[in-house]
Amino acid sequence: MAVDEKQANDASSMHDCWNEIGVWSGKQDRCPELSRVIHCRNCEIYVDFGRQQLDRKAPDEYLQEWTSIISKEILKVKGKRQSVFIFRAGCEWLALPAGLIQEVVDMGIIHSIPHRGGKVLRGIVSIRGKLEMCFSIGALLGIERGDDVTIDSKYISPERLVVAQHKGQRIVFPVSQVFGIIRFTSGMLQQLPVTVSGSKAAFTKGIICLEENKIDVGLLEVDGLFKSLARSLL
Repeated sequence: MAVDEKQANDASSMHDCWNEIGVWSGKQDRCPELSRVIHCRNCEIYVDFGRQQLDRKAPDEYLQEWTSIISKEILKVKGKRQSVFIFRAGCEWLALPAGLIQEVVDMGIIHSIPHRGGKVLRGIVSIRGKLEMCFSIGALLGIERGDDVTIDSKYISPERLVVAQHKGQRIVFPVSQVFGIIRFTSGMLQQLPVTVSGSKAAFTKGIICLEENKIDVGLLEVDGLFKSLARSLL
């Protein structure tokens, strides 16, 4: 008998005692060896079975499947990969380069600044005991408030405060939801629709389409965004 056939026969004939009288069994009677090995993973029988499974010959179907996968043409990714942090402001999904984001904290109290009006500068907040300027990116872009956004429930999160820093300028801004960080290539970035105008168009570089989640994300232009937020302090 060939070695591969012998290994296959040994593996198929071995009784899975770990499911019958071992730690994964729901029965009252347990293997007496458990008092010595504590867990089936430490038992010689379990270890031998695992070794035989790893050493056995791969099925023909498995080899054919991987042969098909490996033989496929390698698709070249166009553009440099980038990481972005995606969040929702009002009824719009937006993104900033992930490297700008320093931390995301629970929504705290935003204290208004006396004699300072305007919608962009929301006020000041305390982040780990330090007072920070809090801005509304949604107000700067002219985004309407709204919660009627459809997305997979696993991505839903409460309102948060996001701390970001760019060229020494540190800001805090509230978000309605946090989606998280994704990687994309510049080749995936689409042009803005002609219907987008005003501040939203001025501060948006393009659109990232997340087809799986059925949302379009506006990638923000960082330099212009931070400069405009700083001007709101004047």
